[in-house]
Amino acid sequence: MDAPRTPRTRSAAPLELNAELMLDASPNAVIAVDGRGRIVYASPKVREAFGWSPDELLGEPIERLVPSRLEERHVADRAGYRVNPTPRLMGGKPELARRRDGTEFPVEISLAPVHSPRGPLVFATVVDITIRTNLQAQLENALKELRRHADELEQRGREMSLLAQMGELLESCQSLDEAYAVVARVAEPLFEGDAGAVYALAASGTVAEAVAAWGSPPPTRSVFHPIDCWALRRGRLHVVQDGDLELRCPHVEEPILTGMLCEPLTAQTETVGLLHVQLRRRVVGRARAARLADRERLVKTLGEQLALALANIRLRATLREQSARDSLTGLFNRRYMEESLDREIRRAAREGYGMGLLMADLDHFKQLNDAFGHAAGDEVLRRVGRFLGAAVRGEDIACRFGGEEFVVILPKASLADTHRRAEALREGIKAHQLIEPTDIYPTATMSIGVAAYPEHGTSAGLLILAADSAMYLAKAQGRDRVVVAGGSEGRPIEVSAG
Repeated sequence: MDAPRTPRTRSAAPLELNAELMLDASPNAVIAVDGRGRIVYASPKVREAFGWSPDELLGEPIERLVPSRLEERHVADRAGYRVNPTPRLMGGKPELARRRDGTEFPVEISLAPVHSPRGPLVFATVVDITIRTNLQAQLENALKELRRHADELEQRGREMSLLAQMGELLESCQSLDEAYAVVARVAEPLFEGDAGAVYALAASGTVAEAVAAWGSPPPTRSVFHPIDCWALRRGRLHVVQDGDLELRCPHVEEPILTGMLCEPLTAQTETVGLLHVQLRRRVVGRARAARLADRERLVKTLGEQLALALANIRLRATLREQSARDSLTGLFNRRYMEESLDREIRRAAREGYGMGLLMADLDHFKQLNDAFGHAAGDEVLRRVGRFLGAAVRGEDIACRFGGEEFVVILPKASLADTHRRAEALREGIKAHQLIEPTDIYPTATMSIGVAAYPEHGTSAGLLILAADSAMYLAKAQGRDRVVVAGGSEGRPIEVSAG
């Protein structure tokens, strides 16, 4: 406790009357301090600012008005000021003062040295800047908020631009592989600092496989079962923060630094894949929640756009496939064969290699239809289609030319290779029907005509004419045999017979 005070007069070291009257009239608190740091004058405004009456402060050390943790610094500042006592702001920035009740408040202090009959004095004019400081803090917070909103708008604009760019590119994609490449390229800057992947569901729905990935490094798992993803189980967005480890999807093997999101790619009630994003940039406080909400919004937007685009690409591919396929046999149709034959001839001419062409016709097919009905004929055609589709190479093109006639295009095959392949197919069709036996109708055989580029023609029309003529000669010579075309004019010669 403070020692008992002795009554003091208005000032411990009386000032000239006129000067004291002028200082008393000041709108701010004014305090005079002697060389020992004792208060020798306090204006009436001191009570309003500090809570002490002027008389209570007379003779007290000036540090009484300073927060206790700053007293030592204040003593050092006073000593430094005595070395060069000039009028100036104390410290050159807002200071902290202490009220009688112990609360602190910001002040601005102007110092002015004065020589008096009692020795050097320092007058301090104290201005309470609490309101100004609060307003300044509010203004700074408002500016920060404006900058944050501006940054958010800029970020949203960049995201919308990338999403628009991706949407435009996806509309032009002709295959899912092209679409996946577009997604990987756009997702990298869209989710800057994070990692993720797009997974495609197999037609069976039992496997999800990564088809596009980004990040350094990207997610570890490239294949997993759909049951290992909460989002695919529940059919909606699944969000996990770093503290919710028990809710992490089993397909995520790496540690979750900030959070993860999984969004099912669903369009027209069909789930075609999964969008998975791992948040790897560490943020704290409100920024963390804001970033997670921002990423959640972005993942939903991208997921909806991507699901619709992939569904449309799949639909277009299906329609193209249906338009190019024969509905009965599953082989390519005649229109596709004609387009492919022209393309393969141009490629063979450009790259300098050969190409083979087979024209096959089922023997006695009309009698089979007449004897067993069209249902039996259709079943035979389906079986031939399954056989040819499985027997040709990946680069070969097997087609139904019309009725019971079939064409096989053999890129990069010589005439000798084409002939050997024709013999293998002729024998194989009979063996295949033994694997799928039936008591309703007899085993079918094929007569096959062989032609090759450039030996029998350099155009699609000449090659088809040569192979067709050879096939008819095979039928005329007893069927179930292979005949090679005889020359560029299309005159066939028999090479082998079954």
